[in-house]
Amino acid sequence: MTITHRNFGRFAPLAAIFLAVLACTSVVQAAEASPSLSKKELKALSETPAGHQRLAAYYREKAQHLRAKAQEFSAQADYLATQPATIESKEGISCNCTSHYRYFSKLYAREASEAETLAAHQEQLAQEYRSGSTESTHQ
Repeated sequence: MTITHRNFGRFAPLAAIFLAVLACTSVVQAAEASPSLSKKELKALSETPAGHQRLAAYYREKAQHLRAKAQEFSAQADYLATQPATIESKEGISCNCTSHYRYFSKLYAREASEAETLAAHQEQLAQEYRSGSTESTHQ
């Protein structure tokens, strides 16, 4: 075996791991890049019933995205709970991070619930805005 083959044998697994991590990182960044609204846009949208409806749709979409993330983290936690512990800490206690995935699953579920509440509030505001404008028209 030549020196070239030996060096390639050492670095090929490292290169494969690096490429896999790079690919996973870019996929996560693309998935998490959800459109957000600026304060200026929020203010402009909150002035009309159609704007409130649009805000409600935005918050519902955000809630749906967060619920999906919560389910992904929950599924990963369930999977890791069935696997043998492979990582050991300095204290000798093994950890496969199930608790971390459960924590983030609960966090995303709570944020999804908050987004749903905001969506319902925006729909209520739009309805009140419409009923207020129709009452003033009839008077």
